[in-house]
Amino acid sequence: MAGSRIKSAPRFRSGEGIVSVTSEKKTIRIVVLTAVLPASVVSTLEGMGGRQMSLADVAAGGEMPGVQVLVTDPGVGANADVLAKFPDLKLVACYGIGIDSIHMPTVKARGIGIANTPGLLTEDVADLAMALMLASARDIVPQTQYIRDGRWTTIAAKVPLGRSLKNKAVGIVGLGNIGAAIAERAAAFRMRVSYHGPRQKPVPYTYMPDLVAMAKQNDFLVVASRGGEDTRKIVNREVLEALGPEGTLVNVSRGSIVDEAALVEALKTGKLGFAALDVFANEPRVSEKLLWMPNVIMTPHQGSATTETRLAMALLLVENVQAFFKGTPLPTPVVPIAIWAFDL
Repeated sequence: MAGSRIKSAPRFRSGEGIVSVTSEKKTIRIVVLTAVLPASVVSTLEGMGGRQMSLADVAAGGEMPGVQVLVTDPGVGANADVLAKFPDLKLVACYGIGIDSIHMPTVKARGIGIANTPGLLTEDVADLAMALMLASARDIVPQTQYIRDGRWTTIAAKVPLGRSLKNKAVGIVGLGNIGAAIAERAAAFRMRVSYHGPRQKPVPYTYMPDLVAMAKQNDFLVVASRGGEDTRKIVNREVLEALGPEGTLVNVSRGSIVDEAALVEALKTGKLGFAALDVFANEPRVSEKLLWMPNVIMTPHQGSATTETRLAMALLLVENVQAFFKGTPLPTPVVPIAIWAFDL
């Protein structure tokens, strides 16, 4: 940055170099936007000078100089207007992996760092992908309703039949950590596994560079790729129709990756058989057209939602915030804090 003095990252001592706003005699160094942190972790952040606020609170208020850390999550994010409220911001700590809802041009222009909580939710998200696949194939939701409706009247009742996973083909969109964990589980179910991504990997699964071709060859298509502009709506009408009237789409990644309007149309017309969704295009608002489709099962973005994983994620987030104020390396940086951002 022209005209800025280059410094190494500072080593903070208690209160040193921290310029903060004071409200009601309480120093605010951290603003917590996410509402899903465990209460004990919120208390820890408050003890470090944090305050929990909603997006509406931030939008309605003025600038908050002195706030150096913003805690958010992939659902809440931090757009350009939000970031503008914090002129002294140095770090966005994200409770989750995805950072596509954080305004990257602002982050890069101002030298703001980003830390997330990777490596903790892989197994749980992969478990949920398999749970959705199984629930769809074995009609768990409608069969539960079948019993509740009093229709299971005799042992010989003709209960609707489901579908087996054994010997079925599953294509995974994105073979990162989560995609690989899903592939491992699917293989254990004796499914044939293929994957699509930007490059082939040294794995025992079939690489498919053409997503439409992969959809045509599979019974299940599981979306596990990262979000962002480069993957927006890559699962489009052509892909969905290639998956076909007996095919199932499973999405545990980002709603933006699937063309939701095309998904609704394909399900309604029978060009796609089933969908099992943990994520949606406009969360938490879910399309009314999806809500009542009998061939759709849904969960409310619960991929990492186990007690154990959410606590581990929260503790890692706190470690990142603590490291920032100590001036030590962040445990899990995504975007490093620019050296010139420390103008203390």
